[in-house]
Amino acid sequence: MLTETQQQPLLTEANVWIEKLVPYVHNINDLKNKFYKWAAGKSDHDVLVQIEHYHNQFHIQLINLHDLKHAIRLHMKEVNFNTDTDHSANHAQLDEQFNFLVKDLDQLIADFNKFIAEN
Repeated sequence: MLTETQQQPLLTEANVWIEKLVPYVHNINDLKNKFYKWAAGKSDHDVLVQIEHYHNQFHIQLINLHDLKHAIRLHMKEVNFNTDTDHSANHAQLDEQFNFLVKDLDQLIADFNKFIAEN
């Protein structure tokens, strides 16, 4: 059985994950708006291919953000309500997913900004 002191670090870290993911949602939405304004009137085939790529990536990553935030919130509920269960394995899996998604998002943002600057 987990004590409150054992649960609290899991809940605290999960809250930090949520707090760090929310700005990514806003950032991706801002980039999408910037992107749609920039993309208007573009006709070069290679640029159009990249436009489709980034359009798809922004959509996919927003879904990934939503899904991970949902999974983290479910985990937090489980930790709160099932105090007799060891949640460390699920927590470690979510930590891995969080780090992987943040790395992907940072790379997408960097690649997109480079693409916009070069075109």
